[in-house]
Amino acid sequence: MAKYLPYSRRELRVRFATRVKRNSRPLLILLLGAIGLVALTSYLLLGVGDPAPWSWYLLGLMHATIVAIYIYALWSTYIAFDQEAIFHLRGAWGEENTRDILKQARRKKLIWGWVDSVSLQFGDIDHLVVTRSGGLIAMDSKWRNNADATGHELMVQSARKTKLRAEGVMQSLLKRERGGHRASVNPLAVRPVIVVWGALAQDIPVGAAVAGVNFVGGLNLIAWLRDLNGEPVSRDAARDLITRLEAFRETAWSVATK
Repeated sequence: MAKYLPYSRRELRVRFATRVKRNSRPLLILLLGAIGLVALTSYLLLGVGDPAPWSWYLLGLMHATIVAIYIYALWSTYIAFDQEAIFHLRGAWGEENTRDILKQARRKKLIWGWVDSVSLQFGDIDHLVVTRSGGLIAMDSKWRNNADATGHELMVQSARKTKLRAEGVMQSLLKRERGGHRASVNPLAVRPVIVVWGALAQDIPVGAAVAGVNFVGGLNLIAWLRDLNGEPVSRDAARDLITRLEAFRETAWSVATK
């Protein structure tokens, strides 16, 4: 599960590695300075006179503090100077928060399970959720502090694309199952849902929907899933579907990361 990082987390890592590579010389100078501080504190605490019994504890604390400050400065500088990084960070927060809520929903027996981070050639799917009484949900997580009409429309378009991707995945699974003959219908209806986190989540009314796309505030997701009424899914069918979705993700991930 750990290797299937959300798209936002993957982008953060790639952009961070790129920034480190581009600024390797000043970062190396800072690193040498941190090493110099470590050596200096070691000398002052242990090399001058007889060290006290507590000197080793203080030395460890000072070394850990220096390392923490260096890492924090490195990350803070990256976030501050990369305009796209903060958006990817918020996106990662949104997906991780939704995953935590889905864990609760599974414990409360509101869903059978889900598959995260399905990477495709053109885009990805944040969460494919197999419900108990609402078919398959293509769930998109967003972190928004505010949104105008344009922002809402962009989220609707994103959810529609996610729905189309999910339907394509289901068609692909049916095609494999039926010996290469493409099925004309999906085994489960796909419902597009956007889970909103951040300040805007508080302003999402219960039952909000735009152009067939449901909008749910993150903290209201459990209640929304509890009230879901639609296509029932049996336990055996859910287990089989989740297994096949995980296998599909494995294949898609291998292709997308080559």
